[in-house]
Amino acid sequence: MKNIYYIALSLACLTIVGFSGCENFLSEPVYTQPTSQYLVSSPEGMASTVTAMYYKDRELLRSNSDSESELYLILMMGDDITVPRAGEGIPQFGRCANLMSSNKFVANYWKQNYAMIGYANTVIGAMKNVDSSSPIAQQAEAEAKVFRAHAYLRLIQRYDNIYLTTTAATPENINDPVIYTPASPDSVYALIYRDLEDAVAVLPLTTSSPGRFTRGVARHIWAKAALHHHDWATAAEQVDSIEASRMYALLDQPWRVFDGADLNHSEAILVSQWAKAIGGWYTNTTTLTNNGHRMSLHFTPNYNQEAGMAIDFPSGGYPWGRLFPNTYLASLYDQANDKRYNDYYKYAWVYNNEQSLPRGKHLGDTLVAKSNAQYLNVHPMCTKYMDSWTKANANDAQSFKDVIVYRLAETYLMGCEAYWHLNRMDKALDYFNRTYTRAGNPSWTGALSLQDIADEHARELAMEGDRWNFLKREEMLLSAVRAHGGEYLVNDKGVELMADTAIRINIQEHNVRWPIPLTQIEIMGKSFPQNPGY
Repeated sequence: MKNIYYIALSLACLTIVGFSGCENFLSEPVYTQPTSQYLVSSPEGMASTVTAMYYKDRELLRSNSDSESELYLILMMGDDITVPRAGEGIPQFGRCANLMSSNKFVANYWKQNYAMIGYANTVIGAMKNVDSSSPIAQQAEAEAKVFRAHAYLRLIQRYDNIYLTTTAATPENINDPVIYTPASPDSVYALIYRDLEDAVAVLPLTTSSPGRFTRGVARHIWAKAALHHHDWATAAEQVDSIEASRMYALLDQPWRVFDGADLNHSEAILVSQWAKAIGGWYTNTTTLTNNGHRMSLHFTPNYNQEAGMAIDFPSGGYPWGRLFPNTYLASLYDQANDKRYNDYYKYAWVYNNEQSLPRGKHLGDTLVAKSNAQYLNVHPMCTKYMDSWTKANANDAQSFKDVIVYRLAETYLMGCEAYWHLNRMDKALDYFNRTYTRAGNPSWTGALSLQDIADEHARELAMEGDRWNFLKREEMLLSAVRAHGGEYLVNDKGVELMADTAIRINIQEHNVRWPIPLTQIEIMGKSFPQNPGY
């Protein structure tokens, strides 16, 4: 049974630790005096606030208080290996069509991460008011520093120009004037590095509460930050440290990585915890209902709209069909040898509803798409989020399956990337082959190019949320999307089954970063400019 330390106080903290105004996302939380005293004057108060932060972090999978897992999904759009279908946010992020600073997802992501920074600053600032030798206080401070580093990394990856603050808001300083100016990238990364270095010195190698930060989590985030900062040596050092700890191991088969509801296995470094138990769900603060997430729906096409098809688990369960792997991604696999081609995707649907079978078709026959509309209904899908373990039935839209945030396969590919830039091809090949041969391919022994690494990154980590960031940091985003974004497919009779390549034309130089939310520009004033191109 999961015991990630979700307690009733998680929701209580989120309720009482609010923003000073619903429109002011940059303001740190304001507290009533009793709450403030509790949070900043005892190790237990610090620990309770950190617990609330884990709960808050899960909102990314539910897009804050919305009913869908939109925000997490949007982080997977706009790259070279996916094609969008329909849904809110698809035009702007999936096709780069008229992305504007007024977009609510642009604002929500900014808001979410600055909320986490506000919590973290409060916990870290509380250390001066408590017994600094307390193990509870030290653990809380270390976890808060990981949260702060992680939030700042997410912000600088997407927006480039961000506001940097380490000051905890208090009733005494909340109305002090603030001059908002973009922080230099060096200052942002310096803070991220310091926070993670401090956390590594305190956090344990392992934890009895799955989902809590460990030393491995901090090092993984540190490596990712270093790669984005083009600090290849630091990235390599962190990956090597994770490897040397011997705390993680690749599973023997790719299909096992996402098999089951509980994904706290040897390959997992950080897992978002979900369960049908108290504390294992998301509480919608608008409706006060307890729900899971809907990640499984986003990647499952609307197969049930075809005659002869009914919703069932073998077909993927309840569908929404928001985002699919494109044919370019499929072409990167050696279909004869690479197990991931079948382990991570579903390509065909068979008739399963006798009552609505088309004429001449039989149960078990494969449905062959003959039009664009039909192809969209049975488009190949990513199966990493499929869930037949926690849903009450196949029509259930709520999933309580864990979501892997970081895993060792990504660590190894980050090591490969770092050592390639350091011109240490022996080490780069070693890390490359960890995932490549696990998938059933023969060991790669020849020259290794950056494109080879990009291809393996796609094969292993597709639709796990890092592709856009990888392409951006390697300055490949524009060229890769213009060459492969979206999808174009014609069948053997010349019928266009897929013709959604708008992103190849739409993407512009300024789309390598998101706009600063309009609400924030209005709050911060003329001293904080909008990103170029928006």
